[in-house]
This record gives sequence, structure tokens and C-alpha cells, in this order.
Amino acid sequence: MASSLKSWVLSAPKLLRQAAFLYRSQFWDAARLGRFQDLMLRQLITHAAAEVPYYRALFARCGLRPENFRGRADMGKIPPLDKETLRTRLPEFVADNAAVYRPDWFQTSGSTGTPLRYMLDSGAKVNDMVAALRSYGWAGFRPGMKLLSIKDHLKQFAFHYSCGRRILTVDSNSIDPAAAQSLWSEINRLKPTVFRGYPFYLLMLYQYGSQAGLAMHRPEIIITTGESLSRTLRRRLQSCYRAEIFDYYGMTENTAMITECEHHRYHVIEDYAWHEFIDPAGNPVSGGRAELLATGFYNYAMPLIRYRCNDFINLAPVSEVCGCGRHFRLVESIEGRKEDYITTPEGGRYNLIETPLNAGVGIMMAQYVQDAEDHIYVNIVPGPDFQKESLVRVEEKLRCLVGNSLKIDFKIVEKLEQRAGVAGKVPFIFSRIGRSLYDSAAPGPKS
Repeated sequence: MASSLKSWVLSAPKLLRQAAFLYRSQFWDAARLGRFQDLMLRQLITHAAAEVPYYRALFARCGLRPENFRGRADMGKIPPLDKETLRTRLPEFVADNAAVYRPDWFQTSGSTGTPLRYMLDSGAKVNDMVAALRSYGWAGFRPGMKLLSIKDHLKQFAFHYSCGRRILTVDSNSIDPAAAQSLWSEINRLKPTVFRGYPFYLLMLYQYGSQAGLAMHRPEIIITTGESLSRTLRRRLQSCYRAEIFDYYGMTENTAMITECEHHRYHVIEDYAWHEFIDPAGNPVSGGRAELLATGFYNYAMPLIRYRCNDFINLAPVSEVCGCGRHFRLVESIEGRKEDYITTPEGGRYNLIETPLNAGVGIMMAQYVQDAEDHIYVNIVPGPDFQKESLVRVEEKLRCLVGNSLKIDFKIVEKLEQRAGVAGKVPFIFSRIGRSLYDSAAPGPKS
């Protein structure tokens, strides 16, 4: 904790400079944004060619010479990077001089349950924080406002309030019927102006409070993160909380960001990263549905170039402009994480169960499938270093979350299950008994 605090104190001047820069750059015209993007890409490609083993070899094979690289116009010469390549060749993506940038390692299981490690340096973390706060500002958030923030599996506590930061942090796993009264008591005491978190858990928070007949403080603003926000889900949240909803899309790898402005239009944050939109053949598209590739500008310790985000974006026509005055590219909708949830016989609901998988060794991919009220099975795609003992450790961690009433089996498979007739992401949680947040009736507002 002390070292983390010291790190942010040392970063304070950089934070202030970046905040001032991003305040100005959000109103740049398209031509100035383009010049900035070309500059950032040239600098990143030059660095990657000199310092990153993977890109040294790749650029040599592609015949790409950094001194001749123009920027956006030449990005198509670089093959896209998928997560499997990053996962299996991870050491090659670490810059030879990474230590200069004061990096930290992070891990996520991702939306398909596939463990992934990555590195973020101090510059990337500073820029990400400032860019996120700017986007929250578009939603109406201001420094000093109290914020409720739902996080994944904090372990140390069910919820905790930081007086200095004015943030009530809630462990997503603690949102259940048993904890509803104590949690809502704290929320009602603090009265946060802004709620931020996964739509699923925000709805469950409301539903458990409503079922218990509790008084519930209503925020003025809700910022949704982490999963796709459909129109139906947005209406359900508004019906429950009667708050203004703003959606935020970002990659934990710091490669992409798309957020809503004051006019509730999605903007591609083009001073954060270079976002590309391609068709199934890999060709750039200017409108309609497209796959997202992204290149973060600031993470020099581990650059990820033309990174496949595994999400699809529905682009607005290029000619459209937003009344907010910003010239960032407009998006109609984001096809991101849409998950079912697992239920227990006691009524518990679980949408994100990623942490138990980290207890295993050699698990390449995983998926939870519920096929009965009291039974789930876990599909495991094993890696070359897979250990059968991993299943025991995963089940132990899983039992800590969901209890003992569910029967749990494991299946070793070559590939994960997909929904019939549905293209796109493989679901991390697949309910075969109809337990989808997006299909179920929404909890109604408390009168």
C-alpha cells in the first residue's frame, strides 16, 4: 500500500500534465487528431523495432523499416495480434528496456475465461486514469463526488469506504441476498452520487434490496463498465434507479476506449489509442459492423500493436457529427461481453467467476455451463503444462464463491461450447436453463 501511494505521488506532475493535455485534445479537429496519431504511431513503431523482440522479428519478416513508416497509412502492413499469440509468446513482448518505464504485471481471465498476463508501465497507467476521469466527467462526475465502485473479487473485504478518495468499493461477490441489508445500510449512509460497475451487479444490487423491502438511495449518475449495455438493459437500470446512464468501454490492456458523451453518443477516444475497424477479410471499413483492432499509444514496456479486442463495433456514418463539439469518431453500439449467470438452489446469482481459474495450472481456456438447477460443469481446454490436480484447486476456490449446494463436474475438451446460430464470442458462462440477465424480467422499481 505504501509503495503504491508513493508511486502515485511521484506520478502527480505527470498526471496533471496529461490532464491538461487531454482537456485540450478532446476538442481538436480531425486533421490535428490525425497528425497526433501519426506521430504517436511512428514513435511507438520505432521503439518496438528497437526494443521489443517479437516486433523486431515481425518487422524484419514484413520488410517494415521504422525510418520509412508514415503512421496510420502503414498500419495495415503489420499483421494483427491475437491474444493467443500474446499468451504463448509473452516474454517476447516485454521491451528490453521495460524497467525504465516502471511497469507492473497484471492478469485477467478475460471474457472467455482464458488467463492472460500483461504488463502496464507508469505512463500507460497515468494516461488511462486521466482519460477515464475525463470520460466520467462527460457523464457529470466531478472530483469530490462520492462514488460507489463495484470491483471483481476483492477478497480483503465485502465493501470498504475510503474517506480520502470518497469511494465506496464493493466486492462483486458480496452482492447477494444475505449481505443486502448491511450493504444498502452503508450506501444509504454515504449516499454516493455516482454508481459505477457491471450492469449485472448493479441490477442484482437493486433486486436484492427490493426483495428485502429496504430503503434504497438512488444515485444521480450510473456509469456502466465491463459488459455490453443493450437498450433493454439500459431501460432496466433506468427503471430501477431513475438515474442517468452512461456507458464506458475500455480494455484492461490499455489498448482501446469508447465512451458516451453528454449527448449520449459513443465516441472512439482517438487521443488514447489508434482504433481500426475491419471486415472479416481484414479490410478497413468506414461504416456498419466491424471488428475492432487497437494500438495503445503509451505502453512502451509492452506495446500491443493492432491487438484484436475480440469485440465488434457498429459504426455511425462518417458524416455524422455530435453536438458535444468533439470530433472523435462516432459509434452506434458496441457488441461486447454479454453473459448468462449461474444460479444456486438458495437463490444466489453469479455472473463473473474468473478468479477460481487462476488457482489452476495449464488451463488455456475455460467455460461454465449450467444444465440443471443444481448442477454445473466446467469445460477446460488444457495447455501443455496442464495438471489434473488443478481441478481440485479450482473446485475449492469455486466452492468458496458458490457454496456446496451445486454439483460441479469438469470436462476436458478441445473447444468450448457456442450458442446455436450465434456468431461471435464464446460465452464464458452458458446457461442451458434460461438464466440470462438479458432475457429475464427486470426487477421493478420500488414504490
